[in-house]
Amino acid sequence: MESLVNPHVLQITPYKPGKPVEDIQREFNLKKVVKLASNENMLPIPKNVREAISDEMSQVHFYPDSDNYYLRRRLADYNGLALDNVIVGAGSVEIIHMLIRTFLKPGEKVLTSEKTFSLYKSATTEIAGADAFVEAPMTPELCFDLQAIAARIDRHTKIIFITNPNNPTGTFIRAQAIREFIDRVADDKIVVLDNAYQEYVDDPDNYVTGMDEIGRGKNVVVLRTFSKVYGLAGLRVGYAMAKPEIMAILNRVKPPFNVTRIGQRAAMASLENEDYKNQSVRLNRKNKAKLFTRLQGLGLRVIPSQANFLLFFPPVDIQDLNQRLLRQGVIIRPMGGFGIPEAMRVTVGLEEENEFFLATLEKTLKEMSPI
Repeated sequence: MESLVNPHVLQITPYKPGKPVEDIQREFNLKKVVKLASNENMLPIPKNVREAISDEMSQVHFYPDSDNYYLRRRLADYNGLALDNVIVGAGSVEIIHMLIRTFLKPGEKVLTSEKTFSLYKSATTEIAGADAFVEAPMTPELCFDLQAIAARIDRHTKIIFITNPNNPTGTFIRAQAIREFIDRVADDKIVVLDNAYQEYVDDPDNYVTGMDEIGRGKNVVVLRTFSKVYGLAGLRVGYAMAKPEIMAILNRVKPPFNVTRIGQRAAMASLENEDYKNQSVRLNRKNKAKLFTRLQGLGLRVIPSQANFLLFFPPVDIQDLNQRLLRQGVIIRPMGGFGIPEAMRVTVGLEEENEFFLATLEKTLKEMSPI
């Protein structure tokens, strides 16, 4: 069978998402399971979004608007841009694939940091092969090292991904450093700012949204998503913003009808509910601070985070710990697939979920031998 397959596909390490609750309930015969593995918003979506979804159900026998006009119009207004600055995708993951497939020519490379979102690597490998992907080291604080990335830029570099805040470390790059980096990058390259966790940043005045750079005509693409603070992970809606010349080319490869009617309608309704977004951010900040302190109280190294998750380092065998937690109904995320095999990532949940996780983790660590 392998002889029939594109050899690039055989180089891919499959992405492993957080295990579904139903799988763990069935496998271990559990009634209570807490999933804190996928950085989802744990608050139920608000009433106006539920009503929009319910209303749109009567139209699902029709194809969606393939141009995503009304959602794009709303997103452009929301971000202070024009309609032709915006494209919509089935989550930002689809747009990552679109960018690489569109702009990466044979012999060119994608550049990013190590220990970041693993889809950059798998998408590049699928489209252009593993040799087209280049990683720079992180700082000792597990933050993107823009100087190290700049040192690896050469004539083959085409697309540079900067994830801010970074997944899975939660670390943050300040505005001046990113702006200086973008200004140094030559015009024959594209800088992608993956701002999936933008809303959670504690210091928005020191954050680069990318809107100024787009306005100045820079080759900058900004990725955003409705899967995190807006609570629509199950509907798969993301979007990108860039100058019109980039958007026009991306529209050549955008699949038709790629975002469902329900997804588009729910996303538009979400943008009308700032209260839900603000409540989600406040609750995350409060619960994250408690979770951070409690994890440190267990003697664990925890990385300060500007997102809705925490990276921590248990002094035990990670795979063994993960299996023990799963058997007790706790789903968090081992970080081997992100290049940090000695760490785990936990989503900031609701207070009851966090307490269940912490009690189970403390009990389990006491039962295990340090390595």
